[in-house]
Amino acid sequence: MINFVVVDDNTSHRKRIVSTIVSKMMSNQIDFNINEFNDYSNQLLKTIKDERRNTVYILDLELPSGDGIDLARYIRNECNNWISPIIIVTAHTSLYYEVYKQRLQLLDFIGKCNSVEENVSENIDICLRMLNIEKVYRYTYKSIDYSLPIDSIDYVIREGRQTKIVTCNNNYYQNISIKDIKLLLPEYFICSNKGVLINFKNIDKIDWNKEIVYFKDGKSEYLVSRSHKKEIDEYVLV
Repeated sequence: MINFVVVDDNTSHRKRIVSTIVSKMMSNQIDFNINEFNDYSNQLLKTIKDERRNTVYILDLELPSGDGIDLARYIRNECNNWISPIIIVTAHTSLYYEVYKQRLQLLDFIGKCNSVEENVSENIDICLRMLNIEKVYRYTYKSIDYSLPIDSIDYVIREGRQTKIVTCNNNYYQNISIKDIKLLLPEYFICSNKGVLINFKNIDKIDWNKEIVYFKDGKSEYLVSRSHKKEIDEYVLV
């Protein structure tokens, strides 16, 4: 679970940020919760004090009853929380250097006149790495719920009427097509052969002469076809 605290007195801007968080976290398949506030308040301070683990703060610089820097000071100095990422969003980008001079270890300073959605989305990726939160793939098979860390999946392969999900330490099965599961996995799961998706992040090397994929965990399988070499090479270049 990751918590987001979004503070912005402009309803439109706040909803844009919240919508971006929802879209990003749904695609990551990570449990999350969002607390929204439109001003500096005692309820906000209580939430900050209570939410000390796995929390990301996205704060407007100027608020009716205070500002984002006051909140950042409260998080860092009063709550002694130097782990939670803090992102400042403001229309006053000229205050960039003044804000960073506060030495509050801010992750980013986003101007509202820029692409807020894109910047917030990129910052969420950084936050997940900072908080060491894994993306997971969740599904139900034969009435059992599974939650697999996506980075533990080496490849996915069609076997008969089932799809086998091969991780670094086990094999799992699901009744789903390769086409449909590809839509649920990150873009670095690439089609390497008919009915096969490989996790490019987990690959050590590919022997195209023997059509063998060598994974970083020591596994090796015949998973590639030369007909997909161009597609894989193009992904490498990107």
